[in-house]
Amino acid sequence: MTRSRRRLLQLLGASAATVATAGCLSPGSLDAYALLGDELDLSSIGRPYLWPDPTAIDAVTRVDFSTETKTATLAELFETGSATVRQWPLVGRDSWGTETRPRPTFLQRDGTYYEVRIAEERHLELERWHFAVERVGETPPDDATVARPPFDLSTQDERVLDAALDAVYAGHDGFLGDPEFDELQTVEYHHELDAEASALVPSPPFDFVEYEGEHFRPVAERRTVRVPEWTYTVHEIADRRARFTEHARGVIVERDLDSAGLSEPARGVMDDAIAEDPRRYEEGAPPSDALADALDTLGIADDLQPIDGYETRVDFRNVVVGYRDAVYRFDLIVTP
Repeated sequence: MTRSRRRLLQLLGASAATVATAGCLSPGSLDAYALLGDELDLSSIGRPYLWPDPTAIDAVTRVDFSTETKTATLAELFETGSATVRQWPLVGRDSWGTETRPRPTFLQRDGTYYEVRIAEERHLELERWHFAVERVGETPPDDATVARPPFDLSTQDERVLDAALDAVYAGHDGFLGDPEFDELQTVEYHHELDAEASALVPSPPFDFVEYEGEHFRPVAERRTVRVPEWTYTVHEIADRRARFTEHARGVIVERDLDSAGLSEPARGVMDDAIAEDPRRYEEGAPPSDALADALDTLGIADDLQPIDGYETRVDFRNVVVGYRDAVYRFDLIVTP
């Protein structure tokens, strides 16, 4: 079991890594609208845009797909020009309000650079087994079956149990104590996990799990889930780095604000968002004309709802533009 990784989750919280682009900002520290900007160096394209080894991209599951499965999908993609896969976001996606939007994504194979795109996106309603553990405060009764490491499980079940234990701390922020969830944090048996060969479902072989001084109760249940399925296509760009960088820069940079006719008040908003201290522009609701003009130029305004239409914080991430003879990445954080 990955003790060090789970201890890190307990101390720092898995959620801390997912909001890295917002620095140390928290919803309580922001006004209703916060526009953040930082300069982006596109002289050498790398992650998250270019993936020399796409197998490093994680599936959107608690138990990742095997390297063999990902390699087979990539072989099909490059040999036929397209491939269909479930739950593997080969094209990156950024938060965009209550939705997401695809990010320009490039792959490298045998010295040649390619752009990968989403040709079709679907969602399937499927029934799948789920396994979870929930922490309990009391000591298990004397007659209970308690599993302790090393667990006598198959390699697959070991991965599932490990992921279930990690999921208990998936919402821990490192400051506010133990996380509280509205729903049980489960591990889904996706198409690469064989539920029929698993000892954990439908009835786990133990009543409790004891791990690092805590006790957990196993839960197994069958659920109907909405599974994303994407068909990807690849297009060859270049076999030289310089030509690839030129092409990728043109795709990543969405617009040039210097030629967009920004008003002076809107330009002031943008300048505050990229200033060294505090490197953000904030204001309350409703947005001013200056902010509305800036968001319109950034391409965010059309998808922005009135603030009372949001129940929780939403982000509009990674708008890349040319501004003042440089390239900047902007994020809008809306906190109702």
